[in-house]
Amino acid sequence: MLNRTVVLLFVFIALAANGVAAQSSHRFNVDVPFEFVLNGRTLPAGEYVIERTNAARPDIVTLKKKEGDFVRMIITQRVEKDEPSPTSSLIFIRRNGTHYLFQVWNVADMNGNQIPVPFDKTKDQQRKNIALVTLKAKP
Repeated sequence: MLNRTVVLLFVFIALAANGVAAQSSHRFNVDVPFEFVLNGRTLPAGEYVIERTNAARPDIVTLKKKEGDFVRMIITQRVEKDEPSPTSSLIFIRRNGTHYLFQVWNVADMNGNQIPVPFDKTKDQQRKNIALVTLKAKP
């Protein structure tokens, strides 16, 4: 009876530790050194906390300004890559000097979150002025 209790205790501890690790991998901090646009609103530079708060709804991401009470819930689209993401990061599209939050990636995930960015893809002029900017999570 004692052995069974000890085994069950170890199993419970292992499951709890895995749950905590899974949660922490979906939360990270990023220093954004520039203003950026999210859903038509310009947000200030600063440190942000990004997290997926509900594993059942991976398309909803929360963006919080670390200093202050700013919180934004973002409804995203799923985007995939061939290999797991090496780091947690934010990817911005820079167009004509303006940064737009574009994608959110969590370390070790092959699926990321993409925010629709408003611009007309058919205009050659705009395509020439577009660059991707990647900001990695703080260690």
